[in-house]
Amino acid sequence: MPTVSSLLYYSAPLTPAGRDDDWCIDALSRPPEVLFNFRKVATETVVTDVRDSPVRPELDDMGFERIVSPTRVDQRALVESSAADLELYRHETAELLRSLTGADVVRFFDATVRREDAGVPHDASHQSPHQRVHVDQSPKSARARAEEHIGPGRPFRRFQIINVWRPLIEPVRNYPLALCDYRSLDPAADLVPTRLHFPAWLKDRENYSVRHNPGHRWYYWGSLSPDEVILFKCYDSASRGLAFAAEGVEHGERDDLTDVAGLCPHTAFFDEKGPATGHLRTSLEMRALLFYG
Repeated sequence: MPTVSSLLYYSAPLTPAGRDDDWCIDALSRPPEVLFNFRKVATETVVTDVRDSPVRPELDDMGFERIVSPTRVDQRALVESSAADLELYRHETAELLRSLTGADVVRFFDATVRREDAGVPHDASHQSPHQRVHVDQSPKSARARAEEHIGPGRPFRRFQIINVWRPLIEPVRNYPLALCDYRSLDPAADLVPTRLHFPAWLKDRENYSVRHNPGHRWYYWGSLSPDEVILFKCYDSASRGLAFAAEGVEHGERDDLTDVAGLCPHTAFFDEKGPATGHLRTSLEMRALLFYG
């Protein structure tokens, strides 16, 4: 299988003996500067291209998968964040998620366009590819999201937060998305809850930073096209391993838990052997809450 070796940016305490029980990303104290009270550590990492490999990632197994699903929505309008076209895309994507997962309810709560053009001044209306290994939600922030969108105390058997990631207009030329196989993760040792001191409209107050573990297995799809989407888990309430790591839930305490992937660490990365000039990537990611009755 073809591989690339690239720097992935993990997280670590400021000092070898530093604290890791109160990590925080502060985007309010001195904007536009973003402050971290921990380090980002560049780590040379092998990332495997699964485009033509026998490896077939699945959402409940490895925590992510690729689906061929062309969109009927005007992609240039999506880049410009047209409200009407985003609503059409949400409807289309909700149908895709329901058909793939059997979820009863699908609710979207954000949409982010990321763009990278080498040698061109950055467009403030779009974010750059995010180069830090992380998980979008912690169990704490995932539950807060669920209660906000479906109401506290409403019964549901299972809920997930899934990120739907699609290139727009043309295939990704560089800064592809790398995804970590959940089965190679030690959730208790590798994941660090991280407070987000962000503006009020960003309601998620916590996510996971990720410590380096040489056992992590990383994958990507080379030249991902706009006819393809990557789905990856931010949280799954049914994951036995995640429930044990995050909440200390022992085997047998809850009969709704199964051995499925609980989440998916991910990051953009720069392929030094890939293109480095011109337009490199435009992508749209949306996070969705999925509820199962």
